[in-house]
Amino acid sequence: MTNYGLVIDQERCIGCQACAVSCKQENNVPMGQFWNRVLTEGGDKIDTPSGGYPDDGGSGSLDMQYQPTACQHCENAPCVKVCPVNATYTRDDGIVEIDYDKCIGCRYCMAACPYNARVFNWDEPEHMPEAGTGDVAARPQGVVEKCTFCSHRVDEGLDPACVVNCPADARIFGDLDDEGSTVSKYINEYETDQLLEDRGTNPKTHYISGEMSPGRPQTSDKMESELDDVSPWSDGAEDVPAEASESDSSGSGGSHHSIEGDAAPHVPAVGSGGDD
Repeated sequence: MTNYGLVIDQERCIGCQACAVSCKQENNVPMGQFWNRVLTEGGDKIDTPSGGYPDDGGSGSLDMQYQPTACQHCENAPCVKVCPVNATYTRDDGIVEIDYDKCIGCRYCMAACPYNARVFNWDEPEHMPEAGTGDVAARPQGVVEKCTFCSHRVDEGLDPACVVNCPADARIFGDLDDEGSTVSKYINEYETDQLLEDRGTNPKTHYISGEMSPGRPQTSDKMESELDDVSPWSDGAEDVPAEASESDSSGSGGSHHSIEGDAAPHVPAVGSGGDD
């Protein structure tokens, strides 16, 4: 059975907020609300480091990392358990959703969520432009809302908007129960963590740290499962990877190769560090 999840490579994340902005646009999220956030691990404010600048020829101690955060779509979701009207539920594919017609605005789910991933419409939602954005209907006043893994896109065979629009290819979406999927391979190959593992929620979002992965292997907005094969820089126009040109095979310039076995897709990985 399909069990969707997300891998985020924190070594690739550059803190550009493209995931947060594209999520907001795609899902018609009201002004003042965000489903997807990129927090700064460092100073007291966003995009500020901790530590100090080099002094008298020293090396300095500046340090800053980024922590992308949204609904974790937990296997053992506390929000599902506490909802008194079953408005929050888990789909057969593992995505945690909200039935806005059932939601009574009690906010028990917000209290139960250890990730602070939900927002509440205290007032009538405002949008810019007023007609809204994206292909998702606006939610009314008095309900809770959150990340849905762009389930409307997933149902059409497309990756979530945050995944497609990440310029650093730091977000990889796929089936956790498919051992051949990129998300499963990365979880097995790299050091990954889940947020607040001690809470027993078993989040479906896994974070890579320490060693940079090759990132998302396809440029197509289609999900990996929708492509016949996945190759670096494949646009998925015909559901198959692009063939190398004659000039590529002659030895000049880059070449396209399909992924075989454990071969690394897209951009070569590095031992440590990242773009930030």
